[in-house]
Amino acid sequence: MSGLKKMTDVTFVSALFNIDRVDGRKWDEYLKWFDVTLQLQAPMTLFVTEDLVEFVQKRRDGTGKFATHIITSRVEDIPYYDLKDDIQEILDSEEYKKNMADPERIECKQAMYSVIQYSKFRWLLQSLAYNGKECDYFFWLDAGGSRFFEDYDLTQNYPSEEAKKALDEMGDSFLVQMNTEYYTDLANAKTLSTDYLYDNRSYVLGSMFGGHKKSLFRVCDMVHDVLMNDMIANNTINNEQIALGYLIKKYPDEFSLYERTNQKHMALFHELG
Repeated sequence: MSGLKKMTDVTFVSALFNIDRVDGRKWDEYLKWFDVTLQLQAPMTLFVTEDLVEFVQKRRDGTGKFATHIITSRVEDIPYYDLKDDIQEILDSEEYKKNMADPERIECKQAMYSVIQYSKFRWLLQSLAYNGKECDYFFWLDAGGSRFFEDYDLTQNYPSEEAKKALDEMGDSFLVQMNTEYYTDLANAKTLSTDYLYDNRSYVLGSMFGGHKKSLFRVCDMVHDVLMNDMIANNTINNEQIALGYLIKKYPDEFSLYERTNQKHMALFHELG
């Protein structure tokens, strides 16, 4: 599918792979949520396995004026898949379980969860190859993100024209939602030490983030550095929200922050709508 769109449009990037989650969340639940997410009236680049291609095509038929790029991938094609065994070895160690806050979280038990979470940034970067000439802004949106859409009208183009103007004014930074109602010590901190990489208090949103295509290269490099040199090199791993929470304090000039105050999980989505 293709469409003629202006440079102010936003491409939304998502992916869905069945990793047999160990926390009990069912695959059928994700398909139900993905069904609705795919109805968003916006350009999309989607990384999915072969068995989901027809599923995606049927649901994107109603958004025909917006470009849809379906990238068929194997699990082995997930950008950080090559780290799976190294991460699992870390997770299985007694030292890790002793040092990590709340080691019962899925990211502390299943390597493929972290592989997916950190691959979000690489998928954003890869999506430039498919829509980088038509769009200046790229946002990650979880496949199951629709469970937080609430009463958003899916017949409306997304984001709104006002939101696109605000993105233009934001420049080439990377937009992240920071939750200000909880963990105020983290939200208000000027800096965070690497001790935070062992924490379980995620104060930024991981379900949706993005920005100008120029920012993707910088943020992807920053996240990779934290993952490889601050985490894995020190025999630890934590989720991508923790990594972002650490980075927005370390490199504040690289990020624009939407400060959530209403306790809604994906307030940023509604703000852009």
